[in-house]
Parts: sequence; C-alpha cells; structure tokens
Amino acid sequence: MLISACSRAAAPNECVTSEMRSTDPPLGVAIVRRDGDRARIELGLRGVVSAEWSTRDLVFQPVDDELERYRAIGFAIGTLVARQVEPPPPPPVKPEPEPAVGSSPAPSPPAPVTSKPPAPARPRSTWVDLSGGVGLGLIPGPPRTGATLRAASEIVPGGFFGTAETGYAERTGEPSLKARWLSLGLGVGHPLLPGLHSLGIDARLLIVLERLSLTAVDGERSDGASRWKPGLSAAIDAHWDVAPPLGLVLSAATHVDPERTVVATHGTPVAETPALGFGGFLGVRLKLR
Repeated sequence: MLISACSRAAAPNECVTSEMRSTDPPLGVAIVRRDGDRARIELGLRGVVSAEWSTRDLVFQPVDDELERYRAIGFAIGTLVARQVEPPPPPPVKPEPEPAVGSSPAPSPPAPVTSKPPAPARPRSTWVDLSGGVGLGLIPGPPRTGATLRAASEIVPGGFFGTAETGYAERTGEPSLKARWLSLGLGVGHPLLPGLHSLGIDARLLIVLERLSLTAVDGERSDGASRWKPGLSAAIDAHWDVAPPLGLVLSAATHVDPERTVVATHGTPVAETPALGFGGFLGVRLKLR
C-alpha cells in the first residue's frame, strides 16, 4: 500500500523497498519513523542541485485505519520526491513589445496545479452494550431491575447511528403480585458532543414493543395474564473508552406508555403501569470496529 501510493505520487520515478537490489544506484532514500499516531519522513536525494535532507511530519487520528495511514505516508514520500526532482525554472523571458492598438493581448499561461494526498476516510463504528439497570415498575410498588443488550452501528461516520436492543426485568419484593417485562426496541441515535477523543454523549430515540406478564398469588392459588404493548423510549448515554475496545456506559432512559395497564385482583385495582417511566443503567461497551 505504501510503495504503490509513493510510486503514483513520484511518477515517472518508482519507489521500491530497501530489500530490492538494482544495478542502478537509487535516486535517494526515505526513512520513516513511527511513534503512535505520529509519523516522521526524512528524504535525502543525490545528484539534485541544492538537494538536502527534507522532512515531513504526519499526525493521524486514533480512529484512522492502519492501511490508510500507510497510504498517506506513501503519498507524502512521493510528493517530496516529485518536488525535489522538478526541473529548474526556465530563464526569464524578455518582455514582448506592447501590442499595437486594436490587437488582442496574448492569453495568460495557466496557473500551476498542486495536489495533496487524499485524507484517509473515517471508518464507521459498531459497538455492543450490556447494561444492568433499575427503574419504575408498577405504581405503587417496588422498582423493577433487569438487564439490556444493545447493538449499534453508525449510518454516517461520526453522526447518525442505528440501534436495536432487547431487555428483561422483574419486580421483586412483592410476592403477592409478580411482574416481568420483556422488551424489544429499534431506533436511531446521534452524538451530542462529537469529536471527543475517549469520552462521548449520545441521544437515542426508539420504538419499543414490551410484553408485560403478571402473576397474582393468593395462598396456594395463582392466576396470570400477559399482553404486548407498544411504546416510545428516549435515552441519553455517556460513554468512556477506558481500555479500548472496552469502555463504560452510563444511561438514563424514559419510557412513554400510551396504553396504561390497570391491574386488579378480585375486582379491586391494586396497581397500574406509569404513563412515563424512568430508568438508569450502568454497563460495559465493546467496540467491534
């Protein structure tokens, strides 16, 4: 990748590695030193008027692909070679006599065009979150606790991303009325503070389909019922890349229930689902790319 990019930029000259043997002495030598996200190029040419060692420093972003880094280094070396071996400028031309009245002036020469190596494209990120959380269950009553598994992938690098998730929760501490929730969600998100190195805050909006299962226990007797309910969820995620590709994620979410469910035993209402639920989650994030 590096040699190919260098040869294209240095044409008609050709770039080869130091291991290749040739009967002709090389035009020069390029030394590349890598230090993390930085690269220094030192180029020395022989047989060129007023030639001297020239250097160029490149700084990459942590998310830049490794192949694109080597391609950018190759283009930079080839550009330095082409600049050093350019023929000397022609001698100054004597000014032409002023044109006669009525004659059209000579056209101006075209402006020189310079080219830069293309900037490496930022890859689209994909990640998976596994979180445990606590939130409102039935009113009145204890909260519900559970876990959520979420997968997300960027639609636009550094911008909009799609997300899908599933979760399970139970209400504990109320043996007479057991409640369980199974949820499926699909939505989109966008970073609120783009461009940060290891920290980030994202906003998500999802359409959720939730299955609520209830079991009433009275001594040795029990009776249960369940139903699927649609809803909307909005959430904010704060994430920190502690040891890439692993990181921590902290989320706050709301759940809008357009169809509130009233739970009754023996004809007496004992609980109901909240119209607007809240929950908090803490978990880990694994970046796949």
